[in-house]
Amino acid sequence: MIYYIINENNEIIRDDFTYFDGALSMAEENYKIANGYNGALYFEEYMHTEEYRQKEAQWRDAHELKDLRTRRENECFSVINRGYLWYMKLSESQLDELNKWYNDWLGVTKTRSIPKKPDWM
Repeated sequence: MIYYIINENNEIIRDDFTYFDGALSMAEENYKIANGYNGALYFEEYMHTEEYRQKEAQWRDAHELKDLRTRRENECFSVINRGYLWYMKLSESQLDELNKWYNDWLGVTKTRSIPKKPDWM
């Protein structure tokens, strides 16, 4: 027998071959688990449910947005937050391109499209 506990998200949070308080049990040959979308352990059959697919999609979506925000901070804000002297050296067309690029970065969580950096940067 395998003894286990799952939480409210159906993640297996503890398992063992020895009984412990609050443990559920299952025959060892039926205990089929796999790593899920977030690194947690789940029963394989649960991973084929609509509930699991929705949770996975929400998690992946949130992760994608987080990655886009991190990229924006690293690739855009380090350029935009330069000082007055740097901006004074730019031509009017460069300032226009920079402004468009910056605004595209501000909307990256809606468009999910990485703006192309102006060639002169």
